[in-house]
Amino acid sequence: MSEKGRVIIADDHGLFRQGLRQLLEGEGYVVAAEAMSGDEALSAVAANPGCVLLLDIGMPGMSGLEVARRLGERGDDVKVVMLSAREDRDALFSAISAGARGYVAKDAEPEQLYAAIDLVVRGGTVLSTGVAANLGEGIRQLDYVPGSYEQRRLELTDRELEILRLLATPKSPAQIASELFLSKKTVQNHISAIYRKLAVGSRSEAIVKGMELHLIDSKG
Repeated sequence: MSEKGRVIIADDHGLFRQGLRQLLEGEGYVVAAEAMSGDEALSAVAANPGCVLLLDIGMPGMSGLEVARRLGERGDDVKVVMLSAREDRDALFSAISAGARGYVAKDAEPEQLYAAIDLVVRGGTVLSTGVAANLGEGIRQLDYVPGSYEQRRLELTDRELEILRLLATPKSPAQIASELFLSKKTVQNHISAIYRKLAVGSRSEAIVKGMELHLIDSKG
């Protein structure tokens, strides 16, 4: 059987990785590496360029969404297919926004996954049947707000959300501290936490990311 393609499996559940490896290798794919965390996934991609990354969206710590974003920022030679236990519309929009080329439910038939990998290798984008239906429903709902899944993943506290919104004003950290009756050091600690959770490195980047996630009113 000829080689169909090279794949990296990133999932924190060992039994799932093992089962997926057996399925893929039985079909003629080469599993170049496995990863059980976001950091391991980033390292595996760097060491194995040109692979398709089958990436669990809900890994603890660094989520699959964050891994996909970092890969995009690094410009790695990889095509990401996000795997999810749920056909979640919010997660779907977030995955596409993060740069995923495919989104497949973990309970999909093996043939669906094989077809997804093959299509992504050829430069296409693929969604499993249930996910595609969710996408259509999301588009039809005028009150749908993208990013709500990502907001849940980020877990910004109420205080961090308050400070993030104040960062979108001309106020300095010292002025924010005075307004909220906090010390400047406490505000700086909150700002550091915001940067970490949003995966940004500056105030301007935090503001842009906050607007993208609908945490900040872009009109205000």
